[in-house]
Formats: sequence, C-alpha cells, structure tokens
Amino acid sequence: MKKLFIDFTKPQKMKIKGFDLIQKKIKGFYFYPPNNIDSKIWYSKFEKIINTQLKKKIFFPIFRMSDGEFIFLLGRRFSHYVGFEKYLWIFQHIKRSLYYRSTFYSSRRKGYCETYSIFKLNKLRKNFLKYLKKISQIGMVCPNFSPDLLTKPYQEDVLKTLTENKIFLNKYNYFAYYFISVFFMGNKINKIFLNKSILFITSDMPERNKNLKNNLIRFGAKNVDFYFTSLNQPMYDFIDLKKIIRKPDLIFVAAGVGSSNILLQLRKLKCLCIDCGFLVDALSDIKLAKLRAFHLNDKYYYKKNWF
Repeated sequence: MKKLFIDFTKPQKMKIKGFDLIQKKIKGFYFYPPNNIDSKIWYSKFEKIINTQLKKKIFFPIFRMSDGEFIFLLGRRFSHYVGFEKYLWIFQHIKRSLYYRSTFYSSRRKGYCETYSIFKLNKLRKNFLKYLKKISQIGMVCPNFSPDLLTKPYQEDVLKTLTENKIFLNKYNYFAYYFISVFFMGNKINKIFLNKSILFITSDMPERNKNLKNNLIRFGAKNVDFYFTSLNQPMYDFIDLKKIIRKPDLIFVAAGVGSSNILLQLRKLKCLCIDCGFLVDALSDIKLAKLRAFHLNDKYYYKKNWF
C-alpha cells in the first residue's frame, strides 16, 4: 500500500518548546506532519527555512489556511453538528447569508467581516486557487489540518480540491498553520524583530495599530510601517508599491482570504512576506494573545501586558 504524504488517520501531537503551559491547558494539539515525521523535526525544518529567507532578502510568500479559507473554497458545512445545535447553525447561516447577500462571510472580530457577493464567489474561488498555486510553487502553504471540529469536516476535500487544481503539497512547501505564531511569538520574540524594518499590510484600526507599532518598537524593530487594505473585500485590493517608501525587511499581511491576492503583488519588495492573520491582534494586546493557542509563550503566559 502506498504511504500517504498526509495521512488523516494518523494525527500526531504537536510538541513545541516554550509553549508547555498552553499545551497543558488545551490538553495537546494534534496535526498531520508529512509522512508522519516527528513534529519537532518538522518544526526544525520550518525554522531553518524562515531563518534562511530572512537573511536572503528575496521574495518568499507564506500563506496560511484555516476554517475561513476552507469555507471560502467549499462552502459552509454542518455535518459536524448534531441535534438542535445543527439546526441552530443552519438557521444562523441562512440569516447571515441574507444579511451579507453571500454564503461566505468571515466575521470573528467586531467591526470586521470579509464577504463577497454570491454572484462573484465562483470567479473569486478560481482566482484564489490560481494565487495559491503560484504561492505553493515559490513559497509555502500552511493549512490548519487537524482533528479539530473547525477544520476536520473540510480538510480532506480541501486537499482533494488542491490536487485537482494541480496544487501539490510536498516536503518543501507544506508546513503547519501554527508554526508561524510559534516562530514569531515563541522563545525568540525578544530577538526576532531586532533592527528590522517591518511593514504591516492590514486594515485601518487606529488603536490596535498604534499599540502594535509601539510593542514592536519595544521588541527592537527599527521601523514599523502600515499599508491599509480595504476592510471587507481585500480579494479586490491593488497594492500601490509606490506608496511604500521604506524598504521592508519583513512583511506581515493580515487580510483574510484576500491575503492570497495581496501576497503575490509584493514580489518586487524582495523579502519574506507572511500571511499572519491574528498575529497582528496578539502583538497589539497580550489579552488577545491569550485567546489563541500558540500565540503566547511560557515566559509571558502570566503577564498582564507585553511590557
């Protein structure tokens, strides 16, 4: 029998140094390393690639995929709910679909919801797969494949959809979703931002962005700049590179599904470009960092503020 590169029948426990307290709290997080290799070895390979790309000063895009991206591709599913809860979720979905005039809406943060017209979804999904294919060829894709109910109902069909569209995950481009936050929020958080010019491409949220900039400067960043995306439909955004005056060493993009569109527009900036999502919120407020797994290392776990 042929060995599966990603075997969804064999989840492995994620074992990451510096996050013992959160791992104990959530009683472990399970995922699917390629060819079922040891999770520490898998992370070590990821860390080596990131460190290399930070030094190389060449374009290297990283795109993460979780339930939002899975739902965007496949539509919302309800098979993992049972009884009354299932009908409640279906009712909520119908209600929200009518409100947003779309079957896709991604809304976890107050005041923000990424959504696109139901009449445009098919075309946008094709564009998304086109962007993802290019990213997989020159960078890295980090899907949140795990037994968690948020992602489990989608992941096998997501992998099938990628394969059907000639997007092939391999040992060079496939890494875990949480490796991004582990790297930037882990034991090296006091060193990783030192003397770097950092650009955030994200929505215009003044208070959050002010705190984000102040915290990064205190972590040693040389400069922190922002380029604002549209709040609700970043899949349509065009990035005017002429407005980016200072050359960044590192770019973080927080634009939901639309990050796939934005990442590929950053090629000329010749640096590591990361779809980071919630990382911008976590770095702006330690209280928010505590809400998500692997966004707060043991050293900061009991602190009330970053500084």
